[in-house]
Amino acid sequence: MTTIPTYDAIRAIAVRLVQEHYPTAVAAIIGGSFATGRQTPSSDIDLLLLFDHVDCAWRSTIVAEGRTVELFAHDLATFTYFCKEMDAPGGTVPLARMVLEGKNIAASGEHYPQLLALAQAIAAAGPPVLDVDNLQRRRYAITTALEDLVDSRHPGEALAVACQLYQALADLHLRAAGVWSGGGKHLFRRLQAFDAAIASELDGALRLVASDLAAGQRAFEHVTAAVLAPVGGPLLHGFCLPAPAHWRA
Repeated sequence: MTTIPTYDAIRAIAVRLVQEHYPTAVAAIIGGSFATGRQTPSSDIDLLLLFDHVDCAWRSTIVAEGRTVELFAHDLATFTYFCKEMDAPGGTVPLARMVLEGKNIAASGEHYPQLLALAQAIAAAGPPVLDVDNLQRRRYAITTALEDLVDSRHPGEALAVACQLYQALADLHLRAAGVWSGGGKHLFRRLQAFDAAIASELDGALRLVASDLAAGQRAFEHVTAAVLAPVGGPLLHGFCLPAPAHWRA
């Protein structure tokens, strides 16, 4: 695949797929890169299928007309459960974002407006507030990871730690501000949308670790200090994490 397909071409594939294989879907939403205009020649199609009722939610990967399609099937009840009970506690709501960013290609009816309103309410509520224990664990993990990075003299080890530190810092910066986080490329996008300066610093620091370790270590020290300062700074001395009393053989 060398040509970037248009949204209309992808929409036509998705419409045929829904009509032929999922005709009882009451909404079908194209999300992901084709909904946001970030598609590449090999981008897959993210398709959320909403039914009046499903015995259980399901996810499937298929190939339709030569294009990989990621299917996410729900009814309103399973959609709500996955958003609120499975995803939100971790600070992300990928299904809700798919609805908010995507476009419904099924015939309009009462279900899509209900789904859209639900997704809007979930997104507007924001992620769970980080409690004191959670925040301390994050500060401690970041502080020790930074020490590992600064002490490292092996490029491969340093890069592995830097990748871990990047994710921890980005997620903390978002969550501490009450902003939804994300995973993978979506973590960078969420951070860039919220704080472009920190996103740029983290990106630059990670690239430096791969090309100039000493400079990368200094860059991570700087951005780590900036992220930790509003939440209490580094944490080592005095940190204690007791295990549950029943954790014994």
